[in-house]
Amino acid sequence: MRRLFLTGVFINLAFLIIGLTWIAPIEAHNHRAESAPATTVAPASVTQASVAAAGPVAVALNQWSIAPQASQISAGSVTFAVTNDGTMTHEFVVMRTDTLAADFHIGSFEGEKPRVNEDTVGTNVGETGDMAAGANKTITIDLKPGHYVFMCNLPAHYGLGMHTDFTVT
Repeated sequence: MRRLFLTGVFINLAFLIIGLTWIAPIEAHNHRAESAPATTVAPASVTQASVAAAGPVAVALNQWSIAPQASQISAGSVTFAVTNDGTMTHEFVVMRTDTLAADFHIGSFEGEKPRVNEDTVGTNVGETGDMAAGANKTITIDLKPGHYVFMCNLPAHYGLGMHTDFTVT
């Protein structure tokens, strides 16, 4: 009986630790997003090194980041070569928006929490869909000048840092 009791205590303790590890960063982001006013973004001035050359724009997905080879590109038809370098499923979503990525509200989307509501933060102009660990996908999107956000919108991934701003000139 004592062994069963101790097993239950350890299982509950493990769930508590996991819950605090995953929920605390998300809740901190939610509080920051709710208390900060939305910011309109002007095109950023970037150095020549951050402007993509002709050819596909490489994008690496990982826990918990999205790393495009450049932060700015010229308008037109753009091909993204996306690689999931992580150890779990991710997705690559391209949102056209006037709001900085850090200011997106995390709530519910398609009945799942915690996710960004893609219908309210901007316009989804393209995405890869779910990509298993190690997968590669290429997508081509016609991008107009403006501010964009690259993100993974699987539950909790955005709040853990899988988003970045991108400028099209």
